Amino acid sequence: MDELVFMRHGLAFSVQESGARSDAGRKLSPEGRTQIETSSKRLIELGFSPCIIISSPFLRAVETADIASTLFPGAKRVKEPALVSAYQPADILKTLTSDAAGTPSVLVIGHQPTLSILCGLLLRTAGPYFGTGSFAYLKLSGGPGSDRVELADFFSPEPF
Repeated sequence: MDELVFMRHGLAFSVQESGARSDAGRKLSPEGRTQIETSSKRLIELGFSPCIIISSPFLRAVETADIASTLFPGAKRVKEPALVSAYQPADILKTLTSDAAGTPSVLVIGHQPTLSILCGLLLRTAGPYFGTGSFAYLKLSGGPGSDRVELADFFSPEPF
């Protein structure tokens, strides 16, 4: 893996607003959809094109992956339950590395605070706060366990 992007899902309706039974069923709002379109277009401007999109199975993350995949149509899709569970961050990274084995560019779509923790673990510093639709674009020399991880870009779309 040479390039890794962590992206938080777009702004979502509350459980009540979306008519969901639980947090897992919350839908993206129109503003959230716009955030993801903006962030995905920014990734294209940066020259990033994922070979695989790994998302949390929660609806708002799946909808975020749906939007991203329209701009990255060749990317394989995977839902990864570890992104919403109480796994240890190092175990989540191992799972993501396994899911993306042999893949040069990966887009991971998930939630706070997990994304911040994972990003911080790779950068060996406090991870940035991911607002809705935000992403961190990492360049990895030597893979996820390497000491050579660079934060190439951090982007947050305009808040609503």
